[in-house]
Amino acid sequence: MQNTVGSMGVASDYIDSVDALRPNGTRVFTSSMADPVPAPGTRTELYSADGSGWGRTVMSSFPFGELMVSPHRVLRSGQKLTESWYGGVVAPTAPRDDAGKEVLVAERQGRLIGFADAMWGDREHWAIQGGFGDIGNLRLTRNGEVVGESGWPSGVFEVPAEKATYELTQQGMKFGMPAGVWKRSTAVETTWKFTSQLDESAYSVPLPILFPRYDIPEDALKTLPAANGQKITLTASGHAGYTPGALTAAALSYSYDEGKTWTKAKTSRSGGSWAALVDHAGATGKQVTLKTELTDARGNSVTQLVTRAYDVR
Repeated sequence: MQNTVGSMGVASDYIDSVDALRPNGTRVFTSSMADPVPAPGTRTELYSADGSGWGRTVMSSFPFGELMVSPHRVLRSGQKLTESWYGGVVAPTAPRDDAGKEVLVAERQGRLIGFADAMWGDREHWAIQGGFGDIGNLRLTRNGEVVGESGWPSGVFEVPAEKATYELTQQGMKFGMPAGVWKRSTAVETTWKFTSQLDESAYSVPLPILFPRYDIPEDALKTLPAANGQKITLTASGHAGYTPGALTAAALSYSYDEGKTWTKAKTSRSGGSWAALVDHAGATGKQVTLKTELTDARGNSVTQLVTRAYDVR
């Protein structure tokens, strides 16, 4: 396997671990604490094709950093794979099970609305948040009125039965020692907008949550060149119970002053994705904050603000 570990803007050593599920049911966990993985860096890894399930985790800082997770894979003899960690704009996503399928992150049970996602995710993985490095909160509004707030990036809220428009806003950020090697996506605010009402015939109704996904022309330190016309590809993923409809609208703006002023990027649609063109000529050394707005064919939308998504080199 060709394995590439990117960085969050700072060259550092990451903790890389292997979680093996043996065919006889034995589970073996090993860690590279004594021999950290350089980030950024690339290496070739060899695995036994003996029916074991091979899973991986990567941590940007020990002991309080996030734990980025990949699903277990049963590999075939001669099989060649590539894997890339911390790629794209790192932002909230749905966790995945061992089969690589998205799990449920948002649902309505009667008069209760609950939400719990992964605060961080790259193009391929999701992360377990760090115990003393990741903080966040959650707020739910109904027709513009605050229903409830949580001091955690997850929560459960009691809501009325009648149909209404809801906005769920999550804020997350890095702090403390883990923030020393985390200089990209330093804070993320995401607002999901959807309608919901009581369905007495269903115990659990998944909520229509969209997670923005970004493909950027980055280098290993998550920087873009100081040039015009660079393409950022925008797509959306969902979670168990809700697959986003086709994106019918997409907008992206970028800022060099953490959102005080904005430049709107030109966007265009191609198939199931959208492309935004950003102009960074003359912006060497600037830190780029992104604001993205996506709407799917069912009318559900998301607005996401990513502080210092990348830098310009």
